Amino acid sequence: MKLLGKVAIVTGGAQGLGRGFAEGLLRKGAKVCICDINSATGLATIGSWNKEFGAGKSMFLKCDVTNHDQFEGVMKKVIKEFGGVDILVNNAGVNGEEPDTWRRTIQINMIGVIEGTMLASTYMDKTAGGRGGLVVNIASTAGLTPIFYAPVYAGSKYGVVGYTRSMAANPSARETGISYAALCPAFTNTQLFNKTHSAQKEIKDEILNQVSKVVTDTGIQTVADVVNGFLLLVEADSNNGTVMAVSKQKGIQYINKRRRKPQTNKL
Repeated sequence: MKLLGKVAIVTGGAQGLGRGFAEGLLRKGAKVCICDINSATGLATIGSWNKEFGAGKSMFLKCDVTNHDQFEGVMKKVIKEFGGVDILVNNAGVNGEEPDTWRRTIQINMIGVIEGTMLASTYMDKTAGGRGGLVVNIASTAGLTPIFYAPVYAGSKYGVVGYTRSMAANPSARETGISYAALCPAFTNTQLFNKTHSAQKEIKDEILNQVSKVVTDTGIQTVADVVNGFLLLVEADSNNGTVMAVSKQKGIQYINKRRRKPQTNKL
């Protein structure tokens, strides 16, 4: 996809990977709306972008991705202000494994992604007046391999990968003009990673040593490393059903072959 003049929505875009994805799109000439629950950081981000990219190229809207009405309101507002939506990046995510946090992890990481994807399937559908485009669901390498110390988080990311591939396999994808792809970053130097890694210090020493070894062996990449993979994925001519992993250790990897033709599996 050529990004010049395209319109994108990035959830969880006020900071971290979301901000990185949005900045990458802006540098390619796209217009971007970031939505986030953190209004102060979101507005500050837009203020800096107005100086760097010019006014009218970006906007911020407060949104909880688990709230259907708020999320739909973002979609409608962006279409009204920017004329349409070509790219939706379902990036908002959290990590919580405790009795009082694990449900929120599923709600944001999995249900929020489904909510956004369904809205995109409605408002971007060419057969219903949309412009077609691409939905990029941000999963994790935790959605590709078992993570013993974060089973809820891993489960939510496995769900994102499976859901995205299943949406891409729908025979109607060609008619709607919408493609679906998943991006799976490994450990990345973001506020979410640092917060999660700090919390792990409270677990047993034996387990902590195993976790530390996993992190050390995999390596911690920069946001820029992930953004490079993200832009390669978005700009590809054929990306429906693509699952891309990005890690410090192995770089950019395509986990499955990209295909537009749906695949039929026997259960």
